[in-house]
Amino acid sequence: MATPPPDLTSRLRRGLDRARARGQQGAAALRILARTGLIRSLRPQHVARFARNVRGSRPGPHMALMLHAQVWPDRLAVADARRRLSYAELEREVNQLAHALVAIGVGPGDRVALMLPNCAEYLVALQALPRVGASAVQIGTRLKAGEIEYILGNAQPRAILYHAMFAGEIEPACRRAGIGPGALIRLDDDGGAYRLLVAAQPGDRPPVLGGKGADSSVIVYTSGTTGKPKGASRNMSRTGLDAVADLVNTVGIEHQDVHLVVCPLYHSAAPAFALIMMSLGGSVVVIDHFEPEEVLATIAREKVTCSFMVPTQLVRLTSIEPAVRQRYDLSSLRWILSGAAPLTTETARRFQDAYGPIVWNFYGATETGLVTLAGPHDHAARPGTVGRVLTGNQIRVLGEDGRELPVGEVGELYVRNSMLISGYHGDQASTDKAMKDGFFSVGDLARVDADGFVYLASRVHDMVISGGVNIYPAEIEEHLHRHPDVMEAAVVGVPDDEWGERLVAFIVTRPGASLSAEEIIQFCREGLADYKRPRRVEFMDALPRNPTGKVLKRELRAR
Repeated sequence: MATPPPDLTSRLRRGLDRARARGQQGAAALRILARTGLIRSLRPQHVARFARNVRGSRPGPHMALMLHAQVWPDRLAVADARRRLSYAELEREVNQLAHALVAIGVGPGDRVALMLPNCAEYLVALQALPRVGASAVQIGTRLKAGEIEYILGNAQPRAILYHAMFAGEIEPACRRAGIGPGALIRLDDDGGAYRLLVAAQPGDRPPVLGGKGADSSVIVYTSGTTGKPKGASRNMSRTGLDAVADLVNTVGIEHQDVHLVVCPLYHSAAPAFALIMMSLGGSVVVIDHFEPEEVLATIAREKVTCSFMVPTQLVRLTSIEPAVRQRYDLSSLRWILSGAAPLTTETARRFQDAYGPIVWNFYGATETGLVTLAGPHDHAARPGTVGRVLTGNQIRVLGEDGRELPVGEVGELYVRNSMLISGYHGDQASTDKAMKDGFFSVGDLARVDADGFVYLASRVHDMVISGGVNIYPAEIEEHLHRHPDVMEAAVVGVPDDEWGERLVAFIVTRPGASLSAEEIIQFCREGLADYKRPRRVEFMDALPRNPTGKVLKRELRAR
C-alpha cells in the first residue's frame, strides 16, 4: 500500500498531538503506530474518512477500530468458537450495540455490568461502551449471587449484559439489588435477546452525547484474596500510553499479530492485551476454557503468534508430553507475556526448553497497569527478576517508616505512572490508604538491584515473621520449584506458640512422581538457611487459585 504524503502524515501527527492534550498521550500513540508499521499502510482516503468519522468522538482505544474498518475492512478482528468478525463487521456491531444501549437508557457517565464468558460479544461491549460515554463493570463468572449483589450495590450499573449460563446467579442478585428486567440484556449461544436488540439498530456511529462524567472508564473488581473485592476504576481517556509504547517496541508487537486470549476477559490483563492488539489492527482469537492440547491445536489452526498467559497455564503446557506437542505446528508463535502471578525461574526455564525463548514476564496490577518487563533471557541471567521499569513509570521501595530504602533492601513497592487508577469506586478510604505522595501500592514487597532490575519478595500480608526474622515465602517457593519432581509449590506462615509463626509448604508433584515430606525438607536444608526451612509439608492435587492464577493463601492457612 502507498505511503501517505508528508502533509497527510503531518495532519495525522497533529491530530494525535491534539489527542495527547485531551489525555491520550498522542506522542506515545504515534510511536506505537510507527513501530507496528500501521502508518505505512495508510492511504490518503483512509485518513480523510477516519477524520470525518472521529469528529467529535470521545478519545479512547475504540477510535482505532474506526480506522481499521477503513484500512482493513476484511481482516479478521475477533474470532471465538461461534463467530468470526472482520473489522468492518466488528465496527458495525459495536455501533449497533451502542445504539441499543442508548435505547434502553444508558448515557454518559452510566455504568454497564458485564457477566459474560470469553466470547466475541465481550470485546464488542468493551468497544461499544466508550461510544456512549459509559463505563464497563466487569463481573467474574465464578461469583455467586451474594458476591454479585455486593458488586451491583457498589457499582450501581444502569444495565446488565450477561450470558444465560449465569442467569441462576445474576438474575436473583439483580432482583435483590433493585435492578429491573428492563435493564437486563441476555445473551444465549444463539444470540438471544442480545441478537434481536442489536440487529434492530443502525450500524453507523451513534451521536456523541454530552453530560457529566461522560469519559468512559472500566471498573475491575480486584480478586479479593484478602477480603471484599474493591472496584478499581480507570478512566480510559486519561490513561497514558508510554508504558504500552515501550512494551510494543521492546517485545516487537506487530499489526499482523494473531493474539490468543486464554485468560478471563473479566479481569484486567486479558482484555487490556486484547484491546492493545485490536488498537494495532491485529486479530484476536478467544477461547473460553483452557485445555492445554486444545490451546496447541488453536495455535496451529489459527497461526497464532502471541498470547498472554498466567504461570499456571505455562506449567500445564510444559507438562504436555513432547510426542503430543510435536503433532502441532507451533512455528507461528513469537512471544508470550506472562503476569498476574509470580513466574518462577524454573517454570520459565522449563517452558522455554519446550517452546523456545519466547516468554516475557511483566509486573503490574489492576491498579497500576504495566510497570516492569523482563525478557526471555533475563529469567536465567537474573533469577527471580520481573525486569526493569517501563517508560513512564517511577517506583519507590519504602520501609515501614515510610523512608526510601537503599539498593538491595526489601520494602513495600510503590508505583507512579499515567496508568494508575483514579481510585477504588465508592471507597475513598481504601484509595487513600494505598496512596503515598502520588505513588500507589498494592501491597507487594520488592527489592531493586544496582542495575535497576526489580525482584518481588512477597506480599505484605504474606511475609512471615518467625523468631523475629522476616521471611519471604517467594524465595522458598522459588527454591522448591527447582526440584525436578515439584510442579507447583506455595509456602505460608501459621501461628506457632514458640516462634510466632512457622512455615508450611504445600506441594503439587509432577505426574508419576513420588515425594515424601522428608525429601522436601532435606532439599530445603541443602539450599536454604535453616530458618527458611518449612517445618511441615502438605501434598495436594492442585493449589487453590483465583481465576487469574494467584494462589489463595488464605485457604492454605485455613487448612
